[in-house]
Amino acid sequence: MTIATAMFRLAWNQRRDQAGEVLKAGQRKLKEMDARGEKLMERIMHAESETMIPIYEGEIVALERSKAVLTEQLAKQAEPQGSFEEKLEPALAFLANPWKLWESGHVALRRTVLRYALAGPLTYCRNTGARTPEYSLPFKALGGLQKGEVFCGAGGGTRTHTGLHPNRF
Repeated sequence: MTIATAMFRLAWNQRRDQAGEVLKAGQRKLKEMDARGEKLMERIMHAESETMIPIYEGEIVALERSKAVLTEQLAKQAEPQGSFEEKLEPALAFLANPWKLWESGHVALRRTVLRYALAGPLTYCRNTGARTPEYSLPFKALGGLQKGEVFCGAGGGTRTHTGLHPNRF
């Protein structure tokens, strides 16, 4: 659970940092759009040709639409809601015993268990039935720790084998 907590904290911090960077970049883009809009307005004011004014006005309208879309996207791009501890507890409960959610019988919860526990969709062979699923990374890591199968490097028989054994540390 310590490893899962560390992984979750890392993902939480990365998501928070990413949201902050996207927000800053969006605000810079909005400032650039405002400056461009002001330049276009200045061109309209100083335009000598009447045929150029509708072109500038069209560019201003397109720029305003782009600003509205970007503003909406920035509103949706937010930092993670709630505290780290609020989100950590259900995640650890799920990792500790996903069977509890599966036993509930709710289809939505069962789909959630499958989506988080498996790396891809279940495969089925007509002759032999369901194939062995590929587990998601957290379950692979937790399973390897439980069995003591933590290796440093590639397994034996590969060109990049390190020669290190799991129980010699």
